[in-house]
Amino acid sequence: MWSAQSNSCGALGAQAKCGRCHAALPLGTHDVTGTIHVLALQRMWSQDRVHSSKLNEQPKCGKCHARLKSHELLEPQPIMITDHNFSEKVIKSPLPVLVFAMSPTCPGCGQVAPHIEAFARESKGKVRVGKLNIQHNPDLASKFDILSVPYLLIFDKGKLQQSMPGGLDKRDSWS
Repeated sequence: MWSAQSNSCGALGAQAKCGRCHAALPLGTHDVTGTIHVLALQRMWSQDRVHSSKLNEQPKCGKCHARLKSHELLEPQPIMITDHNFSEKVIKSPLPVLVFAMSPTCPGCGQVAPHIEAFARESKGKVRVGKLNIQHNPDLASKFDILSVPYLLIFDKGKLQQSMPGGLDKRDSWS
Protein backbone atom coordinates (compact mmCIF):
# COMPACT_ATOMS: atom_id res chain seq x y z
CA MET A 1 0.00 0.00 0.00
CA TRP A 2 1.33 3.45 -0.92
CA SER A 3 0.10 6.98 -0.40
CA ALA A 4 -0.06 9.50 -3.24
CA GLN A 5 -0.81 13.19 -3.43
CA SER A 6 -2.45 14.77 -6.47
CA ASN A 7 -0.34 17.41 -8.24
CA SER A 8 -3.44 19.34 -9.27
CA CYS A 9 -5.53 19.54 -6.10
CA GLY A 10 -3.30 18.20 -3.31
CA ALA A 11 -5.78 15.48 -2.32
CA LEU A 12 -4.30 12.44 -0.65
CA GLY A 13 -5.21 8.95 -1.76
CA ALA A 14 -4.38 5.54 -0.36
CA GLN A 15 -4.14 3.76 -3.70
CA ALA A 16 -4.74 4.50 -7.38
CA LYS A 17 -8.26 3.61 -8.51
CA CYS A 18 -9.96 3.19 -11.86
CA GLY A 19 -11.89 6.34 -12.80
CA ARG A 20 -14.86 4.27 -13.96
CA CYS A 21 -15.29 1.36 -11.56
CA HIS A 22 -13.04 2.57 -8.69
CA ALA A 23 -11.20 -0.77 -8.55
CA ALA A 24 -7.67 -0.55 -7.15
CA LEU A 25 -4.96 -0.27 -9.81
CA PRO A 26 -1.38 -1.40 -9.32
CA LEU A 27 1.00 1.45 -10.15
CA GLY A 28 3.00 1.08 -13.36
CA THR A 29 2.37 -2.59 -13.92
CA HIS A 30 2.15 -4.45 -17.21
CA ASP A 31 0.46 -7.74 -17.81
CA VAL A 32 -0.32 -10.03 -20.72
CA THR A 33 -3.57 -8.22 -21.55
CA GLY A 34 -1.95 -4.80 -22.04
CA THR A 35 -0.53 -1.77 -20.32
CA ILE A 36 -1.81 0.97 -18.05
CA HIS A 37 -2.08 4.35 -19.77
CA VAL A 38 -2.00 7.64 -17.89
CA LEU A 39 -4.55 10.09 -19.31
CA ALA A 40 -4.74 13.77 -18.39
CA LEU A 41 -7.98 15.72 -18.21
CA GLN A 42 -7.05 19.14 -19.55
CA ARG A 43 -9.33 21.35 -17.48
CA MET A 44 -8.09 19.79 -14.22
CA TRP A 45 -4.57 18.67 -15.23
CA SER A 46 -5.18 15.56 -13.19
CA GLN A 47 -4.01 12.15 -14.29
CA ASP A 48 -5.98 8.91 -14.38
CA ARG A 49 -4.60 5.43 -14.97
CA VAL A 50 -6.60 3.38 -17.47
CA HIS A 51 -5.84 -0.22 -18.41
CA SER A 52 -5.60 -0.78 -22.17
CA SER A 53 -8.42 -3.32 -22.05
CA LYS A 54 -10.76 -0.58 -20.72
CA LEU A 55 -9.97 2.12 -23.31
CA ASN A 56 -13.08 1.38 -25.39
CA GLU A 57 -15.39 1.59 -22.37
CA GLN A 58 -15.32 5.41 -22.08
CA PRO A 59 -13.20 5.80 -18.92
CA LYS A 60 -13.98 8.71 -16.61
CA CYS A 61 -11.91 11.04 -14.46
CA GLY A 62 -11.68 9.67 -10.93
CA LYS A 63 -12.25 13.12 -9.44
CA CYS A 64 -14.91 14.90 -11.53
CA HIS A 65 -16.22 11.87 -13.53
CA ALA A 66 -15.86 13.66 -16.88
CA ARG A 67 -15.18 11.35 -19.83
CA LEU A 68 -11.51 10.95 -20.76
CA LYS A 69 -10.43 11.14 -24.40
CA SER A 70 -9.25 7.55 -24.62
CA HIS A 71 -10.22 7.16 -28.29
CA GLU A 72 -7.26 9.40 -29.15
CA LEU A 73 -4.88 6.68 -27.97
CA LEU A 74 -6.22 4.37 -30.66
CA GLU A 75 -5.85 6.81 -33.58
CA PRO A 76 -3.30 5.85 -36.22
CA GLN A 77 -0.09 7.85 -36.01
CA PRO A 78 1.30 10.15 -37.22
CA ILE A 79 -1.82 12.29 -37.55
CA MET A 80 -2.07 15.19 -39.98
CA ILE A 81 -2.08 18.58 -38.22
CA THR A 82 -3.79 21.49 -39.98
CA ASP A 83 -4.63 25.12 -39.21
CA HIS A 84 -8.19 23.93 -38.47
CA ASN A 85 -7.53 20.96 -36.17
CA PHE A 86 -4.41 22.24 -34.36
CA SER A 87 -6.28 23.28 -31.22
CA GLU A 88 -8.15 19.98 -30.94
CA LYS A 89 -5.27 17.64 -31.82
CA VAL A 90 -2.36 19.45 -30.16
CA ILE A 91 -3.43 22.05 -27.60
CA LYS A 92 -6.24 19.93 -26.08
CA SER A 93 -4.35 16.63 -26.33
CA PRO A 94 -4.28 14.51 -23.17
CA LEU A 95 -0.81 13.32 -24.26
CA PRO A 96 2.43 15.16 -25.02
CA VAL A 97 2.65 15.96 -28.74
CA LEU A 98 5.57 15.90 -31.17
CA VAL A 99 4.75 17.95 -34.29
CA PHE A 100 6.92 17.30 -37.35
CA ALA A 101 6.76 20.39 -39.59
CA MET A 102 7.61 19.33 -43.11
CA SER A 103 7.17 19.97 -46.80
CA PRO A 104 6.65 17.29 -49.46
CA THR A 105 9.28 18.98 -51.66
CA CYS A 106 11.97 18.99 -48.94
CA PRO A 107 14.67 16.31 -49.36
CA GLY A 108 15.72 16.57 -45.69
CA CYS A 109 12.13 15.95 -44.60
CA GLY A 110 12.09 12.76 -46.65
CA GLN A 111 15.14 11.54 -44.72
CA VAL A 112 13.67 12.42 -41.30
CA ALA A 113 10.12 11.15 -42.02
CA PRO A 114 10.88 7.40 -41.60
CA HIS A 115 12.38 8.09 -38.16
CA ILE A 116 9.33 10.14 -37.14
CA GLU A 117 6.99 7.37 -38.32
CA ALA A 118 9.02 4.73 -36.43
CA PHE A 119 8.88 6.88 -33.30
CA ALA A 120 5.10 7.27 -33.78
CA ARG A 121 4.66 3.49 -33.86
CA GLU A 122 6.91 2.95 -30.82
CA SER A 123 5.28 5.66 -28.71
CA LYS A 124 1.60 5.07 -29.50
CA GLY A 125 -0.45 5.71 -26.39
CA LYS A 126 2.38 7.62 -24.70
CA VAL A 127 3.09 10.47 -27.12
CA ARG A 128 0.96 11.82 -29.95
CA VAL A 129 2.91 12.39 -33.16
CA GLY A 130 1.64 14.68 -35.89
CA LYS A 131 2.80 15.93 -39.28
CA LEU A 132 2.32 19.56 -40.29
CA ASN A 133 2.63 20.39 -44.00
CA ILE A 134 3.75 24.03 -43.91
CA GLN A 135 2.85 24.62 -47.56
CA HIS A 136 -0.83 23.88 -46.86
CA ASN A 137 -0.90 25.44 -43.37
CA PRO A 138 0.91 28.78 -43.57
CA ASP A 139 -0.82 30.23 -40.49
CA LEU A 140 0.79 27.68 -38.16
CA ALA A 141 4.15 28.04 -39.89
CA SER A 142 3.97 31.77 -39.30
CA LYS A 143 2.74 31.44 -35.71
CA PHE A 144 5.72 29.28 -34.72
CA ASP A 145 8.27 31.10 -36.92
CA ILE A 146 9.03 28.03 -39.00
CA LEU A 147 11.37 29.40 -41.65
CA SER A 148 12.92 26.11 -42.77
CA VAL A 149 12.05 22.45 -42.58
CA PRO A 150 12.33 19.87 -41.12
CA TYR A 151 11.29 21.41 -37.82
CA LEU A 152 10.16 19.68 -34.62
CA LEU A 153 7.81 21.17 -32.02
CA ILE A 154 7.13 19.53 -28.66
CA PHE A 155 3.94 20.39 -26.77
CA ASP A 156 2.86 19.26 -23.31
CA LYS A 157 -0.30 20.30 -21.46
CA GLY A 158 -1.20 22.65 -24.30
CA LYS A 159 2.02 24.65 -24.22
CA LEU A 160 5.04 24.66 -26.51
CA GLN A 161 7.90 23.14 -24.52
CA GLN A 162 10.64 22.99 -27.14
CA SER A 163 11.25 23.71 -30.81
CA MET A 164 14.08 22.19 -32.82
CA PRO A 165 14.94 23.30 -36.35
CA GLY A 166 16.56 20.73 -38.62
CA GLY A 167 16.60 16.96 -38.51
CA LEU A 168 18.21 15.15 -35.60
CA ASP A 169 19.66 11.69 -35.29
CA LYS A 170 17.26 9.27 -33.54
CA ARG A 171 19.67 8.80 -30.61
CA ASP A 172 19.92 12.57 -30.12
CA SER A 173 16.25 13.43 -30.44
CA TRP A 174 14.30 10.98 -28.29
CA SER A 175 16.55 8.92 -26.13
